[in-house]
Amino acid sequence: MKLISGNLPSGMFKQLLFIFILLLNACQISAQSKVIIKNKADSKKTNKQEPKEVKTIEVKHAAKLSFDKQRSDAKVLSGDVVCEHDGAMLYCDTALIFDASQTMKASGHVRITKGDSITVTGDRLFYDGKTKMATLENNVKCVEKDMTLTTNLLTFDVGNSVANYYNGGTIVNKENTLTSKNGHYYSSTKELAFHYDVELTNPDYKMKSDTLRYNTINKTSYFLGPSIILSKNDYIYCENGWYDTDKEKAAFSQNALLITKQQKLRGDSLFFDRNKRTGKAFRNVQLIDTAQKSIIYGGYAEYHEKNSEALVTINPIYARVVEDDTLFISADTLYHRDLDSVNNFLNAYHKVKIFKKDLQALCDSASLNTKDSLLQLYRTPILWSQKSQATARFIKVNLGKNAIHGFKLEGNSFLIQEADSLQKYNQISGKSIEGFIDQDTIRKVVVLGNAEVYYYPKNKTKALGLNKTTGSEIHLWFKKEDIDRATIKPKTTGVIDPIKDVDVENSKIKGFNWQYEKRPKSRSDLHPAPLGVKP
Repeated sequence: MKLISGNLPSGMFKQLLFIFILLLNACQISAQSKVIIKNKADSKKTNKQEPKEVKTIEVKHAAKLSFDKQRSDAKVLSGDVVCEHDGAMLYCDTALIFDASQTMKASGHVRITKGDSITVTGDRLFYDGKTKMATLENNVKCVEKDMTLTTNLLTFDVGNSVANYYNGGTIVNKENTLTSKNGHYYSSTKELAFHYDVELTNPDYKMKSDTLRYNTINKTSYFLGPSIILSKNDYIYCENGWYDTDKEKAAFSQNALLITKQQKLRGDSLFFDRNKRTGKAFRNVQLIDTAQKSIIYGGYAEYHEKNSEALVTINPIYARVVEDDTLFISADTLYHRDLDSVNNFLNAYHKVKIFKKDLQALCDSASLNTKDSLLQLYRTPILWSQKSQATARFIKVNLGKNAIHGFKLEGNSFLIQEADSLQKYNQISGKSIEGFIDQDTIRKVVVLGNAEVYYYPKNKTKALGLNKTTGSEIHLWFKKEDIDRATIKPKTTGVIDPIKDVDVENSKIKGFNWQYEKRPKSRSDLHPAPLGVKP
């Protein structure tokens, strides 16, 4: 084939031009593919998180600096050394700085400051710039405002401003001094946490705990585990709670106990205001009087230490040991007050029930004074003792120190006694009735004003008839719980109806009302059994 004027034949030229265009497109596609692949690769590199840069320990000042790689990898600094690391300043007399590991060893007047709030000092220091953890030894102090922590070994998280000690330390904050085996201080939240042998001392009290947290902002201690607060006037125990050392208010739970000079107060929860000297107890409450061997149980109590008085509600029950027995008094509300170091006073309000093995009673309200051992029943009172029932507008019972000595009924007085099981009753009525008791048995009764007596004289155990006697004053003597003889003023002879002529149903003095079915039969007839008391 010949070339004509250096040109290709027209047909071949068209073929070569087509091939060239195809090659050019292929190259463009290949180039675009490479760009896409490269962009994806660059994108992956961009998305991949770069390792966080560790800031170096920067030397700000030193009187002398030396470095001998053959002898050590550390830079040796001495004389008024000042270093900075991520916002924290480090001062000392001499230091070794290892650039490869970004660590520092320092000694002599070591001091770390961060901002204008916290300062840590000691004799020796090891600092890790990667973790920002500092370990200080000997004569260590951590100071922030009015708080000073002292220990011999302290780890200080410079980045988070957290100080820790594990071999004993002391915190001093104004009037408070706290010691413990382990301790942690969180500067950001201004909180301290302590463990093992924790003891907080204040001029007014001393606190001991197993675990304690203290917030320096609200000046409140939070304790967990067996804890004791001891002062001149009281003793507090609990296993959980908090104490506001500024406002002198506290809350305690889990076996909470408050002990004063004369009383013990228990509850599932206790709240105490030391300034007002008042306390509150919730659920399973026990107010214990050790001098009188008495306890008040209930669901809620308020205690005022100044007057040594307490108010107990929610099924309250008063229990007091009398000789070999226990006197129980229940009501809607019980008020208790100490009269002196030995004696106390009790008021019971509304729906009062009383139970003792040889004495039971119902009334609207009652009072008990241990100084004169006087129990007083008000508003429709009913009193039972063995086979006898007494009613009046007002009833007094002389409990004595160890046993019941007597009683007095005043206003519309009525004394009823079962004569036998066949609905025969000895009855005594008058303006007032006074009874004298010995060894739990009525020995004598004196009736004054409009005195009226119906009783069944007996021949051994058999009733002879019904004796009806009236007078202004009647004295009755009892033998084996039955009326044995009587004297009447003015002197008169009583009428005796033969037993065969006695109509039992109509042989009642006006006002007769036998209410034996209301009599509390056991302690369980009062309120549901409180904690620690068996029905």
